[in-house]
Amino acid sequence: MRTERNKDGTYNVWMSRTEYNEIPRQANTRMQEIALRLMGDCGLRVEETLHVTPGDISRKKDGRSYELEVTKGKDTTGEYEGGKQRETWMPVDLERQIHRHAREEDIDDDEPLIQRSKKTVQNWVTNASERAADETGDTDYQRVSSHDLRRCWAQHLLVEEGVSPRIVMALGGWSSYDAIEPYLTAPTEDNIIDSMSEVSL
Repeated sequence: MRTERNKDGTYNVWMSRTEYNEIPRQANTRMQEIALRLMGDCGLRVEETLHVTPGDISRKKDGRSYELEVTKGKDTTGEYEGGKQRETWMPVDLERQIHRHAREEDIDDDEPLIQRSKKTVQNWVTNASERAADETGDTDYQRVSSHDLRRCWAQHLLVEEGVSPRIVMALGGWSSYDAIEPYLTAPTEDNIIDSMSEVSL
């Protein structure tokens, strides 16, 4: 894990997928885990998780994959009344988890899965990350914010998986290449170790 301190005293945390996966494992409830995974596995912003309904999920035309329609995405242009719409990718196991949760909790197709406030979801991230720090002994987890989950998702796709920046922009709702460029250039701790282990100093 690698951290960068910002001018305002906050941190940007760059995690590998293995490091990220420890956070949803520390969720106290299935609802909390779903919220964390919507950010870290689907690239949603924290406020976007509050509008996800079971009806927003559909099977892709290949018959094996799922997409999530983000109906009230962040709009930085001011052009979209009620928020910007996009589709993002959803892992099959997360779709199954959501389907089971909706069935067992009797959540209708048009009813939000996460019926909590933005602050509550942010606290879930903080609390799960603190438990991850206790479990792993890595105190950098204590600096993880909800946006770091989205950052980890984007960097994993761009750097680790080599997905086209244009595809990541579409999935994540970025309208400007400049907005995702930092995710392309910022290495994780594993990237640094792999590269520098080959260097003779």
